[in-house]
Amino acid sequence: MEYALVVLVACMVATSRAFPQGENIPGRVCISMTPPSLAPGAGHGAIPQTTPSPYSVKADGMYYTTGQYVTVYITGPAFKGFMIQARSASNASNTDALGTWMATNGLTIINPNCNALVHVDRSPKTNLTLKWMPPAMEMGAIKFMATVVQDRATFWIQNLSDQLMYTNVTMTTMAASTKVPETTTDNGSATISVSLLALSVAVLKHLF
Repeated sequence: MEYALVVLVACMVATSRAFPQGENIPGRVCISMTPPSLAPGAGHGAIPQTTPSPYSVKADGMYYTTGQYVTVYITGPAFKGFMIQARSASNASNTDALGTWMATNGLTIINPNCNALVHVDRSPKTNLTLKWMPPAMEMGAIKFMATVVQDRATFWIQNLSDQLMYTNVTMTTMAASTKVPETTTDNGSATISVSLLALSVAVLKHLF
């Protein structure tokens, strides 16, 4: 009976360490983003997949600005767990997690140890919509980095988004000021009256 109880407790601990609920992720995992019980030498010794990841991490734009949330999407085949951070894209040696995350839809919690967003449970997920708030100051180019766990033996690390550049102009202001005016031809049909060059100059004026 005592042996059975020890085995049961050990199994529960090993299962919980694969960050099914990531509020207690060790500091080393914040850098490697490899689930602790899946890392080589721990648990059953699973290693990250080396095949191309079937998962996509994308933001809803190419820029970020202070005080305005960025929407981030994780999509792909059904997966049970994830961990995502925002990091510097211009300084590869900087592993600090940037900004803050909003917990959404009861699926995610914010890990206080490494400022990451992780899953609450291991129910299958296919499409996640997440919200990230940039730091209060410019951090240069940033990227989103995610680990996606399909099952205990199958996971991909360093699923990267495209880079986002900083702008001090809100997306709403930029959209309003770069709106392309229309003119009307003799036959009443609408045509674009501003060239692509003029539109590009308008956008660049906001960025620099």
